[in-house]
Amino acid sequence: MPILKQLQRYVVTSGGKRIRPLFIYYLGKAYRLENAELIRLGSLLEIVHAASLLHDDVVDGAEERRSKPTGAKLFGNKAVVLGGDHLLSSGLQALNNLGNPQYMAVFTDAIKALSAAELLQMQQHFNLKTSRKTHAEVVDGKTAVLFRAAGALVAIMRGQGDFYRSETAELGLAFGRFFQYRDDYLDYFDAARLKKRGLQDFSNGIVTAPLHILLQAAEKPEQRRIEALWRAVEAGDTQQALKEIPDLMAKHRVAFKCSADLARMQRDILAGLEALPEKAPRERIRAEFQKILAVAPP
Repeated sequence: MPILKQLQRYVVTSGGKRIRPLFIYYLGKAYRLENAELIRLGSLLEIVHAASLLHDDVVDGAEERRSKPTGAKLFGNKAVVLGGDHLLSSGLQALNNLGNPQYMAVFTDAIKALSAAELLQMQQHFNLKTSRKTHAEVVDGKTAVLFRAAGALVAIMRGQGDFYRSETAELGLAFGRFFQYRDDYLDYFDAARLKKRGLQDFSNGIVTAPLHILLQAAEKPEQRRIEALWRAVEAGDTQQALKEIPDLMAKHRVAFKCSADLARMQRDILAGLEALPEKAPRERIRAEFQKILAVAPP
């Protein structure tokens, strides 16, 4: 059908870093695994990711992604939801053709986690008391899960039985967590790198690490002011929050505290990369991801 072809073209040409297929491919090559299987699995991971983004933009009511109109904006919510379902089911059909039930288990676990995390985040919408533990669960379910899946798939290809506890799955989990916490940081302090307007998480009623740190550091009157700005944003008035929140973040050195946390995570990831056996793929991962990982303290 023409609409499916249009949606497929939109997904393929919509850009993005294609981090997940790159990660599984070079991670697998570090263990001398077969090219063709890694490419198939990486492509299927990207299909799951793309389908989740189509659905997310409908749930969030988003009109732009990467400074371009979202699928929902171009084709309408119904077409995008059904197109995302079609894309996802096509990916699972292709996965089934590979004939490995362990692969299917990893993918279905990841898809369930994506859905559960989106529901959890929806339940916390404009809840300023969202705990760090809850936010961490959302991060793991919405972002880290596909990186962890990449590492688990490599472990399966290597014949490891407890693939979720493998060093490659743990490395993927660390990558995914860093990737999301980095985005949370950039949203407040360098949104241009994300090609979007700043403070979108605050404007969308999502509590992330920078806001947790600010609330913990703020004095009682400041906490009350943050709550008032939060309620104003929930009612549709973002103007004052966009002025005052950056000043409060600067006063309490939130950017520095966040970047210090990210630096620690980055060191752990680079140490994990160092343990990979093959030098050329290991260095390729390091080179590609160094661009993403680097967040310098202001």
